Amino acid sequence: MQRPPRDPHGGIFGPRVVALMLIGGAWSMIVNVGLFAWLLHSGRPLPEAMALTFVSLVLIQFLKAYSYRSDRVSVLRRPFANRWLNLAVSWEVMLLALVLYLPVLQAPFDTFAMSVMDWAIVLGVAATVLPVLDAAKALLRPR
Repeated sequence: MQRPPRDPHGGIFGPRVVALMLIGGAWSMIVNVGLFAWLLHSGRPLPEAMALTFVSLVLIQFLKAYSYRSDRVSVLRRPFANRWLNLAVSWEVMLLALVLYLPVLQAPFDTFAMSVMDWAIVLGVAATVLPVLDAAKALLRPR
């Protein structure tokens, strides 16, 4: 109620939303390519590097979903207010855990049971998208 209604003939993909999507996608590409290169350089086997990069990419998408709830407000403002988004992300995290830890699914997806350190790495990499998108929102916010 603080701002005027949006144009009913305009689409939901306005310039600010498109800019946020491009920034989020570019950042996702940069950190995942960087993670993959770092993992290979640190001596990880190719399948492990691919699996960790895959998990990082999935987690970034979850975090971007929460961040994209608003094109103006920080993700930290009531982050879990959308019950359906919470349920969807919870379901997807469960499926990701099955792919990682259920032996019958590890072979087809070429994954492995990740260690605590592996989780710390991919969560740390994935979390970098949140301040990037919040900074972009602040810069793109109309004055």
